Amino acid sequence: MNILNFLKKPLLQKITAVVLTVLGITLTLLSIHKKVFLVINSELQEHTTFALSVNGFLEEQGITLDDNDRLNPTQKTLLWGGETIVLTLSQQIQIFADDQTISLISAERNPENILLEAGLLLYPGDHLLVDGFPVQQNTRFPPGSSHSIQLFRGTPIELQIEDRIIHFTTDADILADALYKENIEIYEADKLSLPLNTALTGTPLSVELIRSKPLLVQLANKTLPIRSTASTVGAALAQSGLSLQGLDYSNPPEEDPLPEDGQIEIIRVKEEILLNQEQVQFTTEYQSANDLDLDQLQIVAGGEFGIQAQRLRIIFENGSEISREIEKEWMIKEPKPRVIGYGTRINIQTANTPDGQIKYWRKITAYATSYDSTCPGCDTITSSGTVLKKGTIAVTLDWYRYMKFAKVYIPGYGFGTIEDVGGGVPWSVNWVDLGYKKENYVPWSQNVTVYFLAPAPSPDNIMYILY
Repeated sequence: MNILNFLKKPLLQKITAVVLTVLGITLTLLSIHKKVFLVINSELQEHTTFALSVNGFLEEQGITLDDNDRLNPTQKTLLWGGETIVLTLSQQIQIFADDQTISLISAERNPENILLEAGLLLYPGDHLLVDGFPVQQNTRFPPGSSHSIQLFRGTPIELQIEDRIIHFTTDADILADALYKENIEIYEADKLSLPLNTALTGTPLSVELIRSKPLLVQLANKTLPIRSTASTVGAALAQSGLSLQGLDYSNPPEEDPLPEDGQIEIIRVKEEILLNQEQVQFTTEYQSANDLDLDQLQIVAGGEFGIQAQRLRIIFENGSEISREIEKEWMIKEPKPRVIGYGTRINIQTANTPDGQIKYWRKITAYATSYDSTCPGCDTITSSGTVLKKGTIAVTLDWYRYMKFAKVYIPGYGFGTIEDVGGGVPWSVNWVDLGYKKENYVPWSQNVTVYFLAPAPSPDNIMYILY
């Protein structure tokens, strides 16, 4: 349209043209393919639509609304894209309350609000069952075709305790639960005019409670509070499960009436015969086994624990032991030693080493350290009287007694002779200390293989078990 021609037209024509232009733009925007969100009973769906309004979108989705359904926003709301349409479908509700059944259709999800729709008011002590289950905080109906609400009215109770009367309304099903909820403690010796399991149906109830007399029972090193309606000490104790038996006695005596100060002392007397059994540790014995190679062990007999028994007579008063006497002591079963066979068969073997071929009669793994004359407690002269140098080997005193002057070979160290005694070695650890002169000292701290070079010593000079 030419702008000059537009300006020459009458005012009414100008307004009409503008309105039609805006309307055309609006219809164009509304007819664009757009995205909307639909929430049906809390379930979110995402749709795309050409519908211009909420009503058109629902028709497009084949959704027909019931008069009781809830819709937000309204059906006439225009859709521009990005809107969220919330639809809550109504459900069939059956209400059972006050001896009547009420049926209604509602989109409300809160049980209390549905009762208000039905004209029913809730009072303190009332409680609900929704679909057969107790109502929890913020309970809401889940989606479904139908639901039920049961309304149970609270029961008014008039409770007389001695010279006072208490009134309260409860939602409990039985009298015991009603008293518990009101923090009214009932003792076994108390007397109620109605049983504790009396059903509560909403009908007003009158109950009389007769309290039992409080008593303090000193038993051993503690005091127990009890209550009783009995007339004598013995009957009161029996009623509370503390009856005197055997040599027990009480103060006041059990035949006396209940004391005015409510104080009762029980002295329990008990005699026991106790049989004790204790294990007796077996010993370990070693024996030579000529068919086993040296340094091999074999269990010949596993060993068995012994059993020693005692019979004791023990006397208690008020839970404290006052005497204990051993009447008899005997051995039920003697222990049998564990027997371990150690190998004595010596085989001369050959090994190729960086220092040449060697023949050896024993090979063990040991932890190797090194030392020279400057270490604490060390000297230039060894325990055997030789001069400390490379090739001097130190071992524990037990080993030294058997192995003095034995020739050995250790890979990485070379040939050596056991000539010295070392100290500070843990028991049961295979250990060698490799000697050096101060000027050529080399530190060692690792496991090594120790070859004992042939020929083997006489059987009397062999340490068969290394420890």
